[in-house]
Amino acid sequence: MSSLLVIGHRVPFKGRVSLALVVIVYAASALIFRRKPSSSFPPLVPSALPWVGSALSFLSNPRGFLARCHKRYGPVFKLLLGGREVVVVSSAAAISSIYASEDAAPHAMHDQIFRAFIGRSPKHTEFNVEKEIFPLLDQVFSKRALEVLTQPLARMVFARIKHHTRIQSAQLSLMTFLAEPLYFTVNVMLFGNGYPSDSFDDFRIIDESMPERFLGSPYWFLPSVQARGRLLPRGIDYVKKIHIPENNSALGSDFIQTLQSNGVSPEEAACHLLTFTWGLHANTQGAIFWLFLFLLSDPVALTAVRDEIDRAIEHEFGDLHGFLVDANLKNLDGPYFTLLTSAIMEAMRLTATFMGIRVANSDFELRNSDTIISVRKGEHLLGNVDALHMDESVYPNSRAFVYDRFAYCEGKFRMDGKPWFSFAAGRHLCKGRYLAMYELKISAILSLYLFDITPVGGPPPPWWPPRAQKANLGFPRIENIIVQLHPRDHAEGR
Repeated sequence: MSSLLVIGHRVPFKGRVSLALVVIVYAASALIFRRKPSSSFPPLVPSALPWVGSALSFLSNPRGFLARCHKRYGPVFKLLLGGREVVVVSSAAAISSIYASEDAAPHAMHDQIFRAFIGRSPKHTEFNVEKEIFPLLDQVFSKRALEVLTQPLARMVFARIKHHTRIQSAQLSLMTFLAEPLYFTVNVMLFGNGYPSDSFDDFRIIDESMPERFLGSPYWFLPSVQARGRLLPRGIDYVKKIHIPENNSALGSDFIQTLQSNGVSPEEAACHLLTFTWGLHANTQGAIFWLFLFLLSDPVALTAVRDEIDRAIEHEFGDLHGFLVDANLKNLDGPYFTLLTSAIMEAMRLTATFMGIRVANSDFELRNSDTIISVRKGEHLLGNVDALHMDESVYPNSRAFVYDRFAYCEGKFRMDGKPWFSFAAGRHLCKGRYLAMYELKISAILSLYLFDITPVGGPPPPWWPPRAQKANLGFPRIENIIVQLHPRDHAEGR
């Protein structure tokens, strides 16, 4: 609406001018007379708006805003974000300390994602994600459990893309080609055949709106509301039929039974499950998408990684069938795929943004290189991982995609001794990090071994830095890329 509304009444033009002047005067006076911080360290980033502080600048472009603050105020500074004072640090020692400290409790991230995905807050129960679900995830996503659990994953992913090997050429979405087979396969593997694993299109529609939903930015949500309206009933149906034999799974049954034993209704359990599913897939999809964007814009890197994959499949596994049978964690983590592992880590270093906020539950001191940071109870803490990953003294030529940056050197990854926080840090490392790396490697190996992939139309590479600075969660967003798919010679007849 073009006119300003106050408590449901239309305000005349003069009233609007007066009201605007009042707001301006109030903001200016608040800026002038705001009480000075108790200490000049860490420096407080100034802002013109009381309570709101720097929230608007931060939410519109977190990476860019933090980078500007880091350049101006140094490795430690303080922000006012919506009434919360947030201490931001960017040294490896301080980031590790924050996320490992018992004095810094994790923010209720699951509840925030739940509100963004479902459109409301979780209903009040005794259920606590960290206490009830995290131990379950530690078991299911441990390396030992995944050795058995992921054995069929490569074969299932191959089954989803095999039909493309029989087509001379095809144009399709790069994200769909890479992510849909993983989405379907991992859902079946973890939740059983009864889960709505054919819901990839609706999942992507919701995921596209998640940054705006999560950050509270203005956005027209109707397509994602409709997608969620289609997905929720299917999730509820899955929960109600969890005891049917076809729904037996590695995670789904225990997940739902844990919720229900804590008094969570089937409808609410479905909402928690769908929220968890978003966390399970969203960042993995972003990582595989960006890995291919970097490879497609760097012919040297693409050739080197593909040659390594061809050599491993043909000489170490015998052929594609041998690889599909023996594509376990041990083989994929071994020396056969050194360059691929390095390229994945490098793509994540450049793009994965970890924005986990902690809250100080007591006064304590945080060591930051040569300085001590006094943290007050109730203050929020944020590790600025991006500043560290882009530090030229740590990673020379830091803004370039150097595909072999982390390759083996004398039997060890070159990251040894260097900070790499793309799977978070401390006590709350990503629970699914082993599964995620396995997914990324399987998708990349099969796609590069079986197909030649070239972009069609759209903006030309290089893709980094992103041309459209959109709000993002986890990975920068970019317009969808259409690619041309050609089966390679050894894909014929598969």
